[in-house]
Amino acid sequence: MSNIHKNQEAIKRIKDRFSKESRCTRVQTMLDLVSNPYRFRIICVLAEGDFAVSEIVELVEGKPSNVSQQLKILTLAGYLTKERQGKQIYYHLSSKNIKELFDFLHSQKY
Repeated sequence: MSNIHKNQEAIKRIKDRFSKESRCTRVQTMLDLVSNPYRFRIICVLAEGDFAVSEIVELVEGKPSNVSQQLKILTLAGYLTKERQGKQIYYHLSSKNIKELFDFLHSQKY
């Protein structure tokens, strides 16, 4: 197989990888979302279990308004679900992929 043919195949694979619906693009979107320090901390907390908003605010050491805004963004992105129990709202990671990513990151020796 010639180098030109190999390059053409590689170019097609790269274009497919970077298409709007590609896995690479979805991963990039996920990483963009968690690059915010509050969202990153929120996901670290929720990777350990379900927590009420007040608990999340305390654990991430943030302002309630900032944490609420980031919870909304993560929920709209499909990474979290919420459930009301009495006066409290509890959040849960709904994305298996993001949980696996954070489990992997926490398992690394830096």
